[in-house]
Amino acid sequence: MKNIHIITGGSSGIGLECAKQFDEGTVIVTGRNEQRLINAVTELKANGIDAIYKQGDISSSESVRELFEFAKSLGEIKTVVNSAGVSGVGVDAKLTFEIDLLGTENLAINAKDYISKGGVLILLASMIGHVVPPNEAYDKYLEYPSTPGAIDSLVQIAQNKSDFAYNFSKRGVHLMVKRFAPEYGKEGLRILSISPGIIMTPMSKKAAEEHPEQMEYMKSMTPAGRNGEPEDISEVVKFLASDKASFITGTDILVDGGLAIRLPEIVAAYQNQ
Repeated sequence: MKNIHIITGGSSGIGLECAKQFDEGTVIVTGRNEQRLINAVTELKANGIDAIYKQGDISSSESVRELFEFAKSLGEIKTVVNSAGVSGVGVDAKLTFEIDLLGTENLAINAKDYISKGGVLILLASMIGHVVPPNEAYDKYLEYPSTPGAIDSLVQIAQNKSDFAYNFSKRGVHLMVKRFAPEYGKEGLRILSISPGIIMTPMSKKAAEEHPEQMEYMKSMTPAGRNGEPEDISEVVKFLASDKASFITGTDILVDGGLAIRLPEIVAAYQNQ
C-alpha cells in the first residue's frame, strides 16, 4: 500500500510548503476553506505532488476521525503534520483555543489509532510557547483541554485576548507532546513539535507592511540575522518525518534563528517604552 501524508492547514503558508516536501505517496491537505484547498491541490500537482484534499475542522473530534478514516482507505498513514491554526488581533479567543489547542489534542488522541507503525505526528507550535512560564493554574488545562470547563477557564485566564490565547495554546502543544510520547512509543510511533520563529508567510509579510519598524527590530534581534522562510520549517519537517529521525520523539525543535533566547530582552524593551 502507498504511504499517506496528512497536512492540516495545508492550503497555505507553512502547511502548503510542508506538503511540497512529500514527493512519494499521496498528500492529503485539509482545512476549513474548500476553495483554498482546491487551489493548494492545483499548486501541489503542478509541483509533481500526488495531492488530494479533504475539507474538515480539527476542533471537531468527529471531523478528525472522518479525516483519518478517509486517509486509511487510501493507504498507510505515515505522516501527520498539524499546521492548522488561527492567530492575530480580532480573532475570537475561544476559537483560538478550540482550534490551536483542542484541535491539537483531537489529532493526538485519534492519530495514534490510525498512523502506521514507524509513523509520526508533527505538531507546529511556536517559539512563543517557550516564553509562557509554567503555572499549575493553567498548565492542567493546557495539557488536557478537553476537560469540562477547561476552554472557558483558559479564555478567562487569557483575558479573552486572542494573542494571549495563541501564546498559551503553543505552550499547551509542548505539554501535550510530553503527555502523549509514552503512549505513542508503545505503538511504535513518534510525536514531537516544531517551534518556528518569525517566518515570512503571507500573514507575516502583511504584518511587515503594517508594522515595518517592529518587524525590522525583531529581525535585528535574531542571532541568525534574518527572518525565516517557510522552507526553513518544511525542510526540518521533511527530516523529522523520515526514518533518519527515528530516535527523535517527545520533544520540541526550535527553528527560530535563535530569537527565543532574546525574547526576555525584547519583552523588557517593550515594557520600558
